[in-house]
Amino acid sequence: MLRGYAIALFTRSIIDNVCSNACGHDNCETAIDIPLITKLNAPLKAELDITSLTIQLKELIEKHVNQSVSKVVNDLVENILDKTEQTAVDRLQTSNSVAMATFRQEMEAELEVKIGKTQTILDNKLKGDMEQLKSEVTKATEKVAVTSCGLGAIKYNSGDIIKFSDVKLSNGIGNVNNFKSSGKLTCENPGLYLIGANIMSPSNSAQFLIKKNGSMVSRVYVRPTLTSTGDSKKYHTGTGIIAVQLNANDTLNINAINKMQPTFNNPNTWFGLKK
Repeated sequence: MLRGYAIALFTRSIIDNVCSNACGHDNCETAIDIPLITKLNAPLKAELDITSLTIQLKELIEKHVNQSVSKVVNDLVENILDKTEQTAVDRLQTSNSVAMATFRQEMEAELEVKIGKTQTILDNKLKGDMEQLKSEVTKATEKVAVTSCGLGAIKYNSGDIIKFSDVKLSNGIGNVNNFKSSGKLTCENPGLYLIGANIMSPSNSAQFLIKKNGSMVSRVYVRPTLTSTGDSKKYHTGTGIIAVQLNANDTLNINAINKMQPTFNNPNTWFGLKK
């Protein structure tokens, strides 16, 4: 009983003083002296072997220390990880915000450039279309006319182009010299034209054609076939007038159908064109 009592007092002393007889090296004592007092206040002395108790206490303390340290470390790590994760999220959000803002600015700038280029293209096209329309309107409303007579007595065979080299009037015609030399008029301004030709000739069965691009648009009789009793010296006149739609580079000319010798007595033989 005395021994049990002594162990109880020792254990309480150890717990209260947190192992005041700590062993920080290999020279720890394996036994201690503990003073005891009897009911008669007589001093007693007991020697206890605390080797196994010391080991158990060390293990217990180490276990509790490890658990406490582990919890503190875990809490610290979790706290650091939470803060690191939150910092990473914040940085990512900030980075995404900056990136989106930069991307939006770049897209807006690029869109403005494209809109500006598109507007310039549209403006240039509209300007070009307006200039073209203005030019076409000018050409369509431009006055074009030519009046020309023939000079000299020239005999023409069937199919020959009759020339009217004496130009009396020319407006809006740039190829007058070619017309005078070849007898063929080239249209420069498209539109609806009124074409007329008047030819006087004493030739028997005299006829002529008004041709556009080499194709007949009108046929005119000057002098019909005469009978044997007819007057061969009598002159006849044939006049043809027709409206023709001409495009740029269309050609006009007067062709003899058969042999004829127009009388170029101005203004008895003439060619005229008016837009």
